Amino acid sequence: MIRARTLLATCLALLGLASPAFAQDGPALLAHQAPLVLDGAGTAWILTSTALVLLMTLPGLALFYGGMVRKKNIIGAIAHSTAALAIVTVLWFIVSYSLSFGSGPQPVNGFIGGLQAAFLNGVTPRTAHSLLPGLPELLFISYQLTFAIITPALIAGAFAERMKFSAALLFFALWHLIVYAPICHQVWGGGYLGGLGVLD
Repeated sequence: MIRARTLLATCLALLGLASPAFAQDGPALLAHQAPLVLDGAGTAWILTSTALVLLMTLPGLALFYGGMVRKKNIIGAIAHSTAALAIVTVLWFIVSYSLSFGSGPQPVNGFIGGLQAAFLNGVTPRTAHSLLPGLPELLFISYQLTFAIITPALIAGAFAERMKFSAALLFFALWHLIVYAPICHQVWGGGYLGGLGVLD
């Protein structure tokens, strides 16, 4: 009982110390951001789409590839999709979102974004991406993450039963950083190909 009271008192004290931070103004918007003007219908649709694309990867794609391999490799095929989800998610929040949708230094901005939004720096519940100002940026990040996850998971079907798991992990990370992030920035992040009018 004493332990519970001590824990409660500590939590309340920490909350009291943090309360002045809630009153502060948010940081200045980054180059790719816009103030959020919430669009309820669009937000609901993107939430639904995010869930559907994620379900396409796990369990959909994982079970599909698991059913295509021999009995002894079922777990490995399912693990490839799960590993793609784990690795890409971590990389996305650390650096890939910034490389894909951020604004980079002028000479290379057409090809890859910068690192100003690395670790989701400057992303708040009140910001939107300039591509979709009616959508919270955190939801935009999640939606784009699902496509970043399913892309290497689709490739995993090509090397099911043919590649060691450790090599697949390295492939997922390198492919995501070297291929997916630059192409995503070039087409959708305000890059070179988008300027030429290329559509996905």
